[in-house]
Amino acid sequence: MKTRASSTPLVAGAALVACVACARPSEAPPSPSAPESRAGSAGAPGSPGAAPESGGSPACGKAAAKTGVLTERVPVFGKSRSYTLVVPAGYAPSLSYPLVYVLHGHGGNGAQARRAMDLESAAGGKALFLYPDGLGGGWDLDSPASKNADVALFDATLAITQSRYCVDLHRVFVAGFSNGAYMANQLGCRRGDRVRAVATHAGGGPYETAGEYDEHGNLLCKGGPVASLVVHGTSDGTVGLAEGQKSIEHWTRANRCAGSAPSSPQGCVSYGGCQRPVTACKVPGLGHSLWAQAKHVTWAFFDAQR
Repeated sequence: MKTRASSTPLVAGAALVACVACARPSEAPPSPSAPESRAGSAGAPGSPGAAPESGGSPACGKAAAKTGVLTERVPVFGKSRSYTLVVPAGYAPSLSYPLVYVLHGHGGNGAQARRAMDLESAAGGKALFLYPDGLGGGWDLDSPASKNADVALFDATLAITQSRYCVDLHRVFVAGFSNGAYMANQLGCRRGDRVRAVATHAGGGPYETAGEYDEHGNLLCKGGPVASLVVHGTSDGTVGLAEGQKSIEHWTRANRCAGSAPSSPQGCVSYGGCQRPVTACKVPGLGHSLWAQAKHVTWAFFDAQR
């Protein structure tokens, strides 16, 4: 059960672009080496606290690291991979911060995803943001788990970031658009022990050609269920609404949800009785692009996961 969408680039918001299809992540993280950094400017200030909060990473309480917009590189499976890390100007090592990954669409890059999703303005300096660059502008959704360089990139960047900054390891989130939304769902499925919630826009999945399925043909994910926000336009002609519906069905089943009720903003529903929260927004008339309310809905959903 694998669906392929058109790979023709489409512009979303400022620059997120179209989709490719779906399949699987990886197991063993590479051994990261110290990446190079270049500081720029970034977010709003936070407040210093007395002691690191529970769930904080090993860097909590240590001397402040660089803040701003940091251009980083890390070797993964023999290739140098690039990503951007954004640390609020008011970063305080005594506070544990959520870490939010944002995955671009096919043909894009991390810088475009940052501009288009603009989650930092919604977060107001309350989180760290990490924008990886896919090889060739996309994400590997088909390689076997043990050979998937993009899931290994997630493992490596998480290991590096938590070793340098005070990360709340109970609040690691992944957002994505289109091809990046498929990858976000893959990470939620195969890294459920590390990912607290995913927010997907115009995507689908998770899929796993060689994965484990129950007697009803439902995909079984490792690490337990994660919270899920699914946003999809009813007029999306690139990744059809049916793909988003499959994501809704997967996460409501994995979280053992029962029933639903309308929620804000209009067009969204929240499911009841879930192990982790699940919300779906089907946006009338929206095509293959980011919803105008994408950043606000996404950050509000992540921020509510405590």
